[in-house]
Amino acid sequence: MDTATRGKLGPGAISVRWLFEPAGEVNDAGRSFLLGQLLSAPAAAIMGSFCAIVVVTAALLRSGHSVYGILVGLECALIVWRFTDWKRRERNLKVDTAHVPTIDTSVLLSALWCLLQGASAFVIMSDDDPVLRVLSATLVMALLGPICARNYAAPRFAFLLILLCDLPFVAGALASREPWLAIILLITPAFLLGATQIIITFHRTMLRSLAAEARNLRLAQHDSLTGVLNRQGMDAALSEIVPDNERTMALLAIDLDGFKQVNDSHGHGAGDLLLIQVAQRIEAGLSGDHLLGRMGGDEFMVVMRNVAPAEVRASVESLIVAISHRPYELGSGAVVRIGASIGFACTPEDATTTVDLRLRSDEALYAAKGAGKGVGLRYREHIDNVEVAQHAGQASSKFASLAPRARRPGQRT
Repeated sequence: MDTATRGKLGPGAISVRWLFEPAGEVNDAGRSFLLGQLLSAPAAAIMGSFCAIVVVTAALLRSGHSVYGILVGLECALIVWRFTDWKRRERNLKVDTAHVPTIDTSVLLSALWCLLQGASAFVIMSDDDPVLRVLSATLVMALLGPICARNYAAPRFAFLLILLCDLPFVAGALASREPWLAIILLITPAFLLGATQIIITFHRTMLRSLAAEARNLRLAQHDSLTGVLNRQGMDAALSEIVPDNERTMALLAIDLDGFKQVNDSHGHGAGDLLLIQVAQRIEAGLSGDHLLGRMGGDEFMVVMRNVAPAEVRASVESLIVAISHRPYELGSGAVVRIGASIGFACTPEDATTTVDLRLRSDEALYAAKGAGKGVGLRYREHIDNVEVAQHAGQASSKFASLAPRARRPGQRT
């Protein structure tokens, strides 16, 4: 989903969160997308302000009333404020493409602007100039379409904006000295109902689109057999994690011991049942902050966030026990046992990037499998063992070079 179309509630909008709730179930990414729609098409909003300025300026020139001068000044102030806010969001996105803007200022500007349109309509309609009444009615009707199209992502908020524009317009018509304008009051309920239907139709269409997108994304990023993340899903999850010196994280590479023998002896169907049960056992041992993925075959990967290395070590040992301590029932009376080897690496001690973290956890896994079945080994431990072995080999070689050579028969000393 494009970063530029995302949005979130700031402190001000949270206090009126009810206005921005979707009319159906939607995940966090979909909610962010819907809120982002309230920031879309700023140029259209600015052009709406321009049209309003033209109408109110015409009212000022025809009547000479100072109230229209005040309304023109407020329109100009809002258009400058909206343009400034638009450019500020653009700058923030250029600096940080992952930045998610808040909607607070934008929705406040929308509410104030619609309130201003309602105030202008009330003043014009309560006057007795038929030309200005026609212009005002035309402007209000012209603005309601873009309001629906720009704010349908939040139906309640969109309906509020319509009320802010339309109700003062109706009140102005009733306050005028023209009794026939009371007909506007009779047709207003039908008009509001029609506008509501337009908003709801657009909104539900968007919700269906987001739901379909979420389903497709899940299918693309989750293993169809076990339901956990697949390689693509794990890559996507890791790409959103930026390790730093303040963030503790571990990556576990898990390989099943004895899985090939189960496949060879009992068939691939039994192997699939085994993989499903293994994934369930691993998931049961993880917290909600951790990620589990099947990278292919009998290889699994676990990302543990906000954990210290000592905690990771304990979790690794628990996972090995969880995978291997009970037999697996594979149907048709088949019962098998398998084990697991685990290699892991931690940030920031073992790696500073997720790429290095994956490489080093794989290296630790290979070392763990070489050390025997049911072994959990950290990359740092593997490196220390290699260094010890190298030092021992160098010391042995040095000692051999210093030892006196055996004298051959007949050789002088």
